[in-house]
Amino acid sequence: LAHCGAAVRSGDLFSNKTWLAATKKSLQRNIKGVQNVYTQHSPYLAQTLDALLKGTLTETQYPHLGSEPPTAGAKRRAPVEVIVFMVGGVTYEESRYVSEMNTANPGVRVLLGGTTIHNSASFLEEVKRLPSAGGAAPPGAGS
Repeated sequence: LAHCGAAVRSGDLFSNKTWLAATKKSLQRNIKGVQNVYTQHSPYLAQTLDALLKGTLTETQYPHLGSEPPTAGAKRRAPVEVIVFMVGGVTYEESRYVSEMNTANPGVRVLLGGTTIHNSASFLEEVKRLPSAGGAAPPGAGS
């Protein structure tokens, strides 16, 4: 071991000796099979709509309108038409997900609406308008 151990070997056979090489390898492993790195995040709306289609949303948190009352112990049928309105705005990512969901499920139509469509600039502007922790609005927020 003194003559052939890791301390006397040279070269980086597996490209994992430096911090940068290890980070690069980890990132490559995490994005393998992803067509677009920017679209690999799934919005919270995706989880909610998936649960809706499976009929596993709770009636108390997500009341619904419909002609048939829910029966005790039975799963609800998947809805045919869904209207989602987000007060505060929606993002392009949520819009993309709803579009993909409509394409993948031809028997279900989801309509997405909101008070605005956010991009990074409009979202940061909304965050800037939020009141501070002390309860007072930040300077210039009223104008």
